[in-house]
Amino acid sequence: MSLGEMADDQMSSFDMNAVSSQGNIPTPVPMSSSAPDSPMENVLVEMRAPKGQGANFFHMAGSFTVASFQIDYDYEPVSMDPETPELAMQLQASNQEVIVVKGKVAQNQIAALEAQPNVLKVWPDTQIEPFSTTTLQQEYPMVEPMAGFSSCPIGSCDCNPGAAKGTMADVAKYLGVDQIHAAGYKGQGIVVGVVDGGITAAGRPVRPGEPSKRIPNVIGGFHRTVEWGTQARSWGEHGNMCATDVLGMAPEAKLYDFPLVGNAISNALAAFNWAIKQYKIDGTPHILTNSWGIYQEQWDKTYARNPNHPFTRKVVEAINQGILVLFAAGNCGGTCPDGRCASDVGPGKSIWGANGHPLVMTVGAVNKNEQFVGYSSQGPAALSPKKPDFCSITHFRGYFPSDTGTSAATPIAAGVVALLKQAKPSLTQEEVKKLLESTAKNIGSQGWDQHSGAGIIQPKVAFDKIKTPPPRPRPRPSDGTWSDWENLGGYGIYSPAAASWGPNRIDTFVIGTDHAMYHKWWDGSAWRGWENLEGYIISTPAAVSWGPNRIDTFVVGSNNSLYRKWWDGSAWRGWENLGGYCLYAPAASSWGPNRIDTFIIGTDHAVYHKWWDGSAWRGWENLGGYSVSAPAAVSWGPNHIAIFTIGRDRALYYKSWNGSIWSPWEKLGGYCQYGVAAVSRGVNQLDCFVIGSMGKVYCRSWDGSAWKNWKNLGGYSIAGVAAASWGPDRVDVFVAAGDHALHHKWMG
Repeated sequence: MSLGEMADDQMSSFDMNAVSSQGNIPTPVPMSSSAPDSPMENVLVEMRAPKGQGANFFHMAGSFTVASFQIDYDYEPVSMDPETPELAMQLQASNQEVIVVKGKVAQNQIAALEAQPNVLKVWPDTQIEPFSTTTLQQEYPMVEPMAGFSSCPIGSCDCNPGAAKGTMADVAKYLGVDQIHAAGYKGQGIVVGVVDGGITAAGRPVRPGEPSKRIPNVIGGFHRTVEWGTQARSWGEHGNMCATDVLGMAPEAKLYDFPLVGNAISNALAAFNWAIKQYKIDGTPHILTNSWGIYQEQWDKTYARNPNHPFTRKVVEAINQGILVLFAAGNCGGTCPDGRCASDVGPGKSIWGANGHPLVMTVGAVNKNEQFVGYSSQGPAALSPKKPDFCSITHFRGYFPSDTGTSAATPIAAGVVALLKQAKPSLTQEEVKKLLESTAKNIGSQGWDQHSGAGIIQPKVAFDKIKTPPPRPRPRPSDGTWSDWENLGGYGIYSPAAASWGPNRIDTFVIGTDHAMYHKWWDGSAWRGWENLEGYIISTPAAVSWGPNRIDTFVVGSNNSLYRKWWDGSAWRGWENLGGYCLYAPAASSWGPNRIDTFIIGTDHAVYHKWWDGSAWRGWENLGGYSVSAPAAVSWGPNHIAIFTIGRDRALYYKSWNGSIWSPWEKLGGYCQYGVAAVSRGVNQLDCFVIGSMGKVYCRSWDGSAWKNWKNLGGYSIAGVAAASWGPDRVDVFVAAGDHALHHKWMG
């Protein structure tokens, strides 16, 4: 039986359109003949509902007594965090939650709907539009200097969006992004969600009448009324432009498509809700870029100025989960505003709603020649006095002959954030924003100003500021000092594995949510990957090297057999079925060239040994014991092997091979919550690692004559631990932390 394969572009997703099969969906109550004649208005209804029912709440619809109210049953209810702590306590006591549903109601019955017992608030389903001055469908007036408006607030302004000031490559060079690419950072492993008008993605069943252009790297997305990756024309290919601009800065990043078809904020609310759910599953999307909003306060005065609007709260929820969120400032700057802005232009009257929330990254626009773009919206924003945060580049040849608006500047910034996130996966929203602000090039008054914020982002300067210097061989500190924990990103469902085939080289392996194995490595100067090695795996992997540029990995397949995949110096080979029946994950070690020893736990909980002697696989040999965890194995020299496992009393046990005989099992004590890792950093030296109470990493070392006391290395692991050594007195430890990302700590 071979391990299953999964293509790179496959991913788990939710069907947010599914309607519960439990019970019958009631027919909407028709407006009674006695109801006053009034226009119908699209609304979002924030309400209480029984906790955990989700879409099943529809049977409650009949309880509404407002005759004109009609629920949209195609709109999946959105769970919300309660607006106040007091409400949260009330809901907890009554086993309820807050949800938002979409519907229609007569305008003169909105107050009656809001007075319903379970209704908390009725919000307009606000009109939204893209912040671009050029699309293939020229439905709106081009920006131009308007009589009565101010002159340029910073030097000379660019009010000619139709004239590109260079190409995408010129933008990358100006920002120093080309140098970041040369260092090996192109967005690998980062997923950016493009929340916009839709993308026509390569490999997707694009709808008839859509543009012929196809955007690469789109691996999934949200859909409500439109399948992701199938249309872009409804917003004049604006989504294709934004996707192209992200990839212009981060060409190896992956994209999610969030099509906001329908021009209503309810779609954005559902899209962000999907993003949060997906992030909880696999840590993606890492970034959401938004180049849309409202042009005038009167479109929705409540959304414009109320931070408790459901969509704005959902944006904050996404940020608090760990997603990095950027919004365009808008195109209502005072010098040459977009015609859609009407009189809402200039400082204090042009950044509305979530676009100006204090937590988001609000992006203004300049061109490559460092001219402020005269329509770039100016602070203060309705929700924050200190907006915009910084400016990015617009007016360049990208998807269109000229990609324009704060719409183009924002995905350029999002692509830059993808590079920074790759370089330092632990970066938070606040850290990224402060980093870009602190390294920005000032073009206005000294410091922050309400026009350009902190100035023009300088990605290479920011990159140099956060780039972790490579670990270098050096004597082990006399006090055994360990580094802090470093977040390397990714998303693993089991413990990681680690191995080293040479000085200053580390290879790590995790199992993703698709049960494939992924490979990330340190090449002596930078972390590379993630590389998808495919397979369908139900265990933590094991990894070992018996020589330079050689790696062997071992996993448990879906039939519980032991499988092997190896790097032979030029290519990955396998998977090879080695048989056996594995109760837990395997272990592997090597004591010489072309020698491998593997260990598994059988159904009787004993340790079994199978080995490669240079010409054939031998075994299985029963080594006895009673294990309740995967084993660990290591060799400190020719013909020596040490194996470790957790016994039924949760203590650590040890057994060794001295070249002629296996020792009895020896109890090393401790209380081990999860499984074991072991390394040797020198002749007759051993370090073993376990996860103890509270998920912390503990280490016990053999110095050649005695076992030292347990040492608490801190951290937090949801599973086991991995370890490797690439040189004398050097140890690297890896765990899957609470965020399922790979975390790294080292000594020496």
